[in-house]
Amino acid sequence: MIAAGLAKRYAKALGEAAAEADALEAVGTELERVATLWHQDPAMAAFFGNPGILLRNKAETLKSLSQRMGLAPLVARFLDLLLSRHRMQALPAMALLYRDLMNKRLGRIQAAVTTAVPLAPDLQEGLRRRLAQVLGGTIFLEPRVDPAILGGIVVQVESTVYDGSLRTQLRQLRERLLRE
Repeated sequence: MIAAGLAKRYAKALGEAAAEADALEAVGTELERVATLWHQDPAMAAFFGNPGILLRNKAETLKSLSQRMGLAPLVARFLDLLLSRHRMQALPAMALLYRDLMNKRLGRIQAAVTTAVPLAPDLQEGLRRRLAQVLGGTIFLEPRVDPAILGGIVVQVESTVYDGSLRTQLRQLRERLLRE
């Protein structure tokens, strides 16, 4: 696996090329599709990571895959570059980094919202508006359901976690009672 710094440079370079082509979103969508396929098909990752398979065979397979998926030329060339530089194993990390860089460039903020039960659409919209007021920018919610939090809500924006879950409140109450 290549270092995170190197993966970030590749993602940044792709972002700059996509911005020049006015295709930030389209490239991001296609890159995520390929990364999803990578996760869903371990044989694919093993094939491209196998040093015993000739590079030309990998290139032919990659070309066929790009055509079947209908990838834009920019994304297909990026994948070819990764293959030629033996960087295909870092594709999933690059896709995540690309998404983060794209969101930052477009003023978007990704917020993972965890609740014990699914949030109703009107509650999601209210939360989105409130987070936009507090954080600025355009908020994209990534709803998650985890019954273990019992109730309340946990919001994660990048490395900051706002934990208003019932589980955490009960744990804090327990700790206070034990201290006294």
